[in-house]
Amino acid sequence: MIGQTERLLELNRLKAQEKKPEGRGRIISFSSGKGGTGKTFISLNTAYALSRMGNKVLLIDLDSNLSNINIMLNMRPQKTILDFLLQKSALRDLITHYEPSLHFIFGESGKADYPLQSDHLLDYLAEEIKELCRDYDYIILDIGAGAGDEIIHILGQVHANIIVLNAEPTAIMDAYVIVKLMHMSGSATPNFAVINKCFSEEEATTAYTNLSKAAEHFLKEEVFSLGFIGHDQMVTKAIMAQELYIRKNPRSKTSLQIIKLAQGIVQKFRQGQVKASGI
Repeated sequence: MIGQTERLLELNRLKAQEKKPEGRGRIISFSSGKGGTGKTFISLNTAYALSRMGNKVLLIDLDSNLSNINIMLNMRPQKTILDFLLQKSALRDLITHYEPSLHFIFGESGKADYPLQSDHLLDYLAEEIKELCRDYDYIILDIGAGAGDEIIHILGQVHANIIVLNAEPTAIMDAYVIVKLMHMSGSATPNFAVINKCFSEEEATTAYTNLSKAAEHFLKEEVFSLGFIGHDQMVTKAIMAQELYIRKNPRSKTSLQIIKLAQGIVQKFRQGQVKASGI
């Protein structure tokens, strides 16, 4: 039975590799096991940082029916991802040009007709995103919090998954659950961790070590570190003012940490730790 399970997992991993998107664009998901970790703030500001480094970036809000990137930017999109899911618009037609090198596809919130995301629909969405890879250096997916089947399905089809977590034990456990469920699904997607809202580097190091050791010990999976973002009251003020933090505070400590995170992402691809054309 153990041998059969191992063979099934290996088959799933090979299938996952075959599904990796092609083209120049790297598709990166930002996920979190629980809400309130600052995932959307990190994904939005990292996308901006990548765009300022000479990359063409598309950020897609895939937080099912609880989207808020447009709210954080004080923007009212005419069309959202819901129009694609209801087959009213092509995905490409939903793109909003925020800056020449930074584009968005906004999500939707609180709609009674929001469709259930079946594997078939998610695969169709993945294929359409793959088509956009030809036009972008990075496509960032802001995934909803949690570890439901639809989330794990999406995470298995990207080049890299970045888990945003806090130092609290519950956040670490929820991040571990994402890694575990991806492992059980046979996903070949590498996982990276960013510890957010830390009060010290020591706190961040402890949180990452606890997650990394648990994944290695119980799952034989490696979770790579992409650093940490410190606690910053200015972040709350920027969110309340509906301003893009890193644009408003380009020289702050938090902005420099986000830029370092973006540089780390670029470096991982250049080093071959994550391959642009499949893992």
